[in-house]
Amino acid sequence: MFAIFTSLLTGFNLIQFEKSDQLTRIGVPRPRQTEAEWCSAVLLGHADSDSSTVEDLFALMPPDFEQKFKNPCFYDACHQTNNGTKRKLRCLPFFHVLGVDKCGSTDLYYRIVRHPQISPNNGVLHKETSWWSWRRYGHKLRTDTHHKESFIDYLHYFDGLSEKLEKDSSSYNSITVDGTPMDFWDFTGWPQIPQNVNVGNPKILTPHLMKYLNPYVKFILIFRQPSERLFSDYIFLKLGEPTAKAFHEKVLKSIKMFNNCCANNTVRACLFSRELQIKMPVRLHVGVYSVFLEEWRKVFDMENFLFLRTEDYSKNIKDDITETMMEDISKGKRVYETKRKKKSGTMLSETKRILDNFYYPYLRKLHALTNDDRFLWQNK
Repeated sequence: MFAIFTSLLTGFNLIQFEKSDQLTRIGVPRPRQTEAEWCSAVLLGHADSDSSTVEDLFALMPPDFEQKFKNPCFYDACHQTNNGTKRKLRCLPFFHVLGVDKCGSTDLYYRIVRHPQISPNNGVLHKETSWWSWRRYGHKLRTDTHHKESFIDYLHYFDGLSEKLEKDSSSYNSITVDGTPMDFWDFTGWPQIPQNVNVGNPKILTPHLMKYLNPYVKFILIFRQPSERLFSDYIFLKLGEPTAKAFHEKVLKSIKMFNNCCANNTVRACLFSRELQIKMPVRLHVGVYSVFLEEWRKVFDMENFLFLRTEDYSKNIKDDITETMMEDISKGKRVYETKRKKKSGTMLSETKRILDNFYYPYLRKLHALTNDDRFLWQNK
């Protein structure tokens, strides 16, 4: 279970970045063979705010990662400075704490980056870039902006590591991480991806694009019993009155809206609908883990993932962490606990019953995907 975690944080052996036919999965183009260096000048830069699409990442040459670094880093031959053009080291994350929101991912992330060989990114709270899910498309939580960030913008989030590597050869074993939980489940920007223009169902999603540009990336996912996750999420985001009764009413309304959507569309289409996500009073969709994981599994092998369960992690952080030889990281108080939830108590038993029934078929599918009995939550 902890093999991937151990390799991330303790092994620090150089990765062999080999081009292989095995990297070509459904919907992911085969990397092009070329002698040319990667050049940011081929990018169109920031997408026009009036454009209905974002930049085409498949039009880029996949990075040729430097063998001397543990982390996937490469040289940009066309970096523009005030003194002209020069080569600049760029880095992508070695791994993602991919989610899920209100499952303990923030606490886990901050314990991980306490390791001296793991560099945090330059995103929000030095944790979340929000690029793959939101910033690339000009999205926020429930609103849109007029600014779409480019792939070069994304690379800037990891300048901390690239600058460290260029200055200090003793840091070559250092790695960096993206801790954006929305990247796991928010695919609502799919209509803006050029390959999806004028199609009814998305052909290309975040996993395809990530695989193309960073094929050896690893993922840590921490799941929580979805009904409990939803109540914590509701209180944390202040989506309504912090009472069990108000939550119950919003749950009923959200389930009705979701079922109405599914009456005329596929579950996949409804979960990937930005309009529905914004309109639902609670974020019911986030807990449908299996549908989102299935999209990731179409592109990445199981060996790329480490699955944790919030209930186990919360009860005994030290035991989980010490299995990765990181005892010092297990110390310290939990961060970003939803204190308002403690004041709000628990949800109504009727609400819990309704939500458990709603999520049950998706948990069965999650169990089938992971072959892990923990994710049936029969013994919490």
